[in-house]
Parts: sequence; C-alpha cells; structure tokens
Amino acid sequence: MKGARAKQILAPLMLFALAGLASAELVIPADQPVCRLYGIIQVLGTVAGVLIAAYAGFILASSNDINERNTAKQLLGGVVLGLIIIWIAPLLVKSLVGVADVCGW
Repeated sequence: MKGARAKQILAPLMLFALAGLASAELVIPADQPVCRLYGIIQVLGTVAGVLIAAYAGFILASSNDINERNTAKQLLGGVVLGLIIIWIAPLLVKSLVGVADVCGW
C-alpha cells in the first residue's frame, strides 16, 4: 500500500519538475549537450533528494522503532551527501581544469 501511494504522489511531482525545467530559461549554451544533461540531472536529483529527505524526516518523526529510525537517518545522510556532490561538481571542475567558466556556472 505504501509503494502505490508513493508512486501516486511522486509521479505528478516529477511531471511538475519536468514542466518547470522545460519552461525555465536555461543559460547553458546549446552547443554543449553535456552541460544540458548535467543541468537536467542537477534539477531532477535535487527534486528527488528533497522528496526523499522529506520522507526520511517523516519516518524519523513518526516511528518508534529504532531500526526504522536508523535507516531513516542513513537515508537522510545519503541525501545530504548526494546533494552536496551534485551542487559542488561544477566548482570542482572549475578548479581542476583551471577555467573561469564551466557551462555558464
């Protein structure tokens, strides 16, 4: 039952995120498809991360089982680490390559 409810909630939210991405004005040059792909991954990863973090927070707030709470804490830690990696990647590429601008970031 939980999986079906999650799919009912997640599908419209992902559609909403894709609609926002399609209507947003991207500053990424059209001749750099890798940058466009990274921008899409960044947006979808952030939306998914926020949703998963909200789910883990709900489990932490509502569960009395220690195992469920520990699993939710690990999930929350993974989300935080993943979001840090997604958002720090352009800065890391800039510093490693030594350029002033990577894909408009």
